[in-house]
Amino acid sequence: MAERPSYPRGVPISINYPVMPVTEFWRNSARKFPDRDAVIYLDAKHSYGKLWDQMEAFAANLMGMGVRKGNRVALVLPNCPQFLVAYNAVHLCGATVVAINPLMSNSEIEREIQVTGSKFLIILDRLLEKLPEEHPELIVAEAAYYAPTRLRILSGIKYRIKYPRGAHRFEDLLVGSKIDDYPVIDPREDVAVIMFTSGTTGEPKGVQLTHYSQIVNALQSYHWLRGWGYSAKPQAAGWPIILCAMPFFHSYGLVVMNEAVSFGCTMMLLPNPTAETIIKAVHTHKVTHFPLIPNLIRQVLEYPSLDRYDLTSLTTCSSGGASIPTDLMKSFEEVSGARMYQGYGLTEAGPIISATPVEGAPNYESTGLPYPDTEVKIVDLQLGEIEMTPGKDGEIIVKGPQLMKEYLDNEEATNEALRDNWLYTGDIGRKDENGYLYIVGRKNDRIVANGRTVWPTKVEETLTGHPDVEHAVAFGVPDPLRCSTDIRAMVVPREGVTGSEKLEKEVLDLCRDQLEEFMVPTRIMFRESVPLTIMGKVDRKKIMTEIDARINEIMQGAEIPEEYR
Repeated sequence: MAERPSYPRGVPISINYPVMPVTEFWRNSARKFPDRDAVIYLDAKHSYGKLWDQMEAFAANLMGMGVRKGNRVALVLPNCPQFLVAYNAVHLCGATVVAINPLMSNSEIEREIQVTGSKFLIILDRLLEKLPEEHPELIVAEAAYYAPTRLRILSGIKYRIKYPRGAHRFEDLLVGSKIDDYPVIDPREDVAVIMFTSGTTGEPKGVQLTHYSQIVNALQSYHWLRGWGYSAKPQAAGWPIILCAMPFFHSYGLVVMNEAVSFGCTMMLLPNPTAETIIKAVHTHKVTHFPLIPNLIRQVLEYPSLDRYDLTSLTTCSSGGASIPTDLMKSFEEVSGARMYQGYGLTEAGPIISATPVEGAPNYESTGLPYPDTEVKIVDLQLGEIEMTPGKDGEIIVKGPQLMKEYLDNEEATNEALRDNWLYTGDIGRKDENGYLYIVGRKNDRIVANGRTVWPTKVEETLTGHPDVEHAVAFGVPDPLRCSTDIRAMVVPREGVTGSEKLEKEVLDLCRDQLEEFMVPTRIMFRESVPLTIMGKVDRKKIMTEIDARINEIMQGAEIPEEYR
């Protein structure tokens, strides 16, 4: 790798990654720290050694039930110990985990199970209403199994769940004989996990991540923090306690999990994170590391009785999944004394590509410098071949050992995304003279207004900079009479605030102060809510589907609604 003069102190430019299955992270931590708490779940604690024994027994039982190398096993599980056990046991069998979002509709879950040809489905008993009609052999996990005894008893009284006929009980598979002759895994070629990502168009695509890509990205993140052994503050337990609020079925949450296990950290699992549960977890268990999304960080800061809780055990807070306002980062640093940093990535990239340093002068506007062994270029939007000079916008392309292997059964999409070992992200950004990366928007989201390119992200960031705006979406509305496109915006006011002409004037005045004239929306549409992704971002794809349908109706002669005039 070339020299990087602005690289953070103590972070290697290149790393010698072990070529091993991802299960070796847990095997190694169980060997080194058998009695250390691996998990805190509903205030119950479970050690690395205990859970590793259960993983091996579970794997042996899966193999006895016919799971073989190359098979796929779907998980419909939140952040609970069952996910950790199943994830590693499936890998011990040489099989691939299909990580499914439980918040999806039954039909979407069914589609992902079918297109992957999953041999088994492991699902939480509380999520059985999500069970599709057509499903493979079933393993049902009791939600309260790893909870304290009193909670498990209360759960048994409150929830009398009837298991489907023929379903296996997860807990019955945690005991029994173990085996020694696990299938041999080729970490560079064998797929550890399939995660579905929809991007901006078309059906969701299955991203295939190898064992090696998971090992690489976890260790890149580990070294970015100069190793978990380094800490700017004393750690009450003597080692890090990591908040695991980001879902493991999402690539952000998965890399946090793998990184934590790689060093034998304790994971504070929150299956249904809210501002209250996050704050109480930090206060009670002295959490040290805080990977979150901007929406949850904002909710923590706005929690009514925040001053009653102590968040000063936190050493770092990472933000990902969406852009985060500078004032939000500074406010959180004031409350916790932790260092805020943010990163950039996408599922196809393992997922993390870059992050801002955790030492030195902060750069709140950027998404940071490339990870070790990772190259980032900004190329022209037409051919994707000409590298742009610093300060110029273009498509972000990435090369590194953490990239996906390919899309599932989609050679055309794979060839479009991966060219000469470079991943074409579809994201627009720029780099400055020091190599720092700045995100502008999505290539497919570009709006051409008055002959000028407008990236909706910039407009949306300005709109949400108003204290009474919770969410915003900017989009273009064609005006066939003028052969032009107007910028419009959909805005969700903060709780307790009503959309009004006064608020519309205020946010438009803010835009006129901070944006160029051609970027300023001509109208504001107020909504009570907008669909969000699991990462708390506005689900632009769903919104644009609705808007495009309405615009198409207008273009066909339908009456123009007031908000589109």
